[in-house]
Amino acid sequence: MSSLTWQREERPVWDEAKARIVASVPEGALVFDHAAGADLPGDWFVAKDGDTVVGFGSLDTTWGGDAEITLVVDGERQGTGVGSFVMDRLEQEAGARGINYVYNTVRDTHPERDEVHDWLLVRGYKGNESDASLRKRVGDELPEPAASPAPTSVPEGSRASGQEESGDYVDVESHKY
Repeated sequence: MSSLTWQREERPVWDEAKARIVASVPEGALVFDHAAGADLPGDWFVAKDGDTVVGFGSLDTTWGGDAEITLVVDGERQGTGVGSFVMDRLEQEAGARGINYVYNTVRDTHPERDEVHDWLLVRGYKGNESDASLRKRVGDELPEPAASPAPTSVPEGSRASGQEESGDYVDVESHKY
């Protein structure tokens, strides 16, 4: 992979590069219906390979201590590590701003929903059954509790809350998106 660069957009607008990248992803993965030149809410960043935009991401901090993240990778570059590059930079941006958690929701209409969901899980995102969003703590680590509660026993073959994805080793490198 060539050397990728990361750039914050001072005045984010819907432009040709974003429209081109969104058009390259599978139908149903995203919904963006901005007019050309429209101002975009939140903070937007682009990943470039040389002079070519190969991905972009946004942080929406509307809700205070958490940020919704969106990332999109050029369809021709998926599976090459661009998504990991964008995700890492978005998490670093959020952590540097003192944001506690970042979260992302994979649309039910995304044709690769399970793969993207798993990609987020192996990067430390967690969810629950009552919410389709997955989130990850990126702020300062929580202090250690004074005393740990006694472990609870879980019947063989079942998974307690917070252990939904435990048990099997997942190779992060094989989940590049």
